[in-house]
Amino acid sequence: MKDNSKEEFTTRQHRGAKRRAKTRADLLAAARKVFAKKGYHDTSILDITEAADVGVGTFYLHFRDKDEAFNTLIDEVFHILEEQVIAEVRSHEAITLSVTVQSIFRHAYAQRDLFSIALASGAQVSRTIRVEDTIARGLIRVFEQASRPADLQDYDIPLLACLVTGVIAQGIIWWFDQDEPGPDEMAEKVLALLAHGLPASLFTLT
Repeated sequence: MKDNSKEEFTTRQHRGAKRRAKTRADLLAAARKVFAKKGYHDTSILDITEAADVGVGTFYLHFRDKDEAFNTLIDEVFHILEEQVIAEVRSHEAITLSVTVQSIFRHAYAQRDLFSIALASGAQVSRTIRVEDTIARGLIRVFEQASRPADLQDYDIPLLACLVTGVIAQGIIWWFDQDEPGPDEMAEKVLALLAHGLPASLFTLT
């Protein structure tokens, strides 16, 4: 009897954990939709719970407030994105800036609703920094693993990564108001700018 009771208790615990995990996932999915539609500041906890079809009290069983729900959403999604980009880049024979930039833009384009919340005007500085730091970390790895390290010996690698991140971030922000160019063309334009720079005539007096 005792063994059966233990098994039943363990089964109930497992089912309860699964229900809580599903409810949490449903809340985050609902929050993402509402944030994307209304923006962070105009979204209320009631908006999120109505979209998830749960009570407000249920929300507070999982998150302290709206800010915690949003930060959790950002952290979890961008962690997955970072892993996806790393896996895609590593699947190539060599880790190059071209492959990395192309991968970042492809995944960012697919998730641009979330990027629009994290990077749009009015977003908290901490959120913007968190997103850009994720991109910069990936670029630092690329630069540190360059096939010809001597080519970068005169560069400040962290600063270089930040500057390139700024260009990439602006490419992503472009998509907040329009869908074109697509990710491959956007990567092509950014890589052309990084590789060839601006026309020399822009820096001289005529």
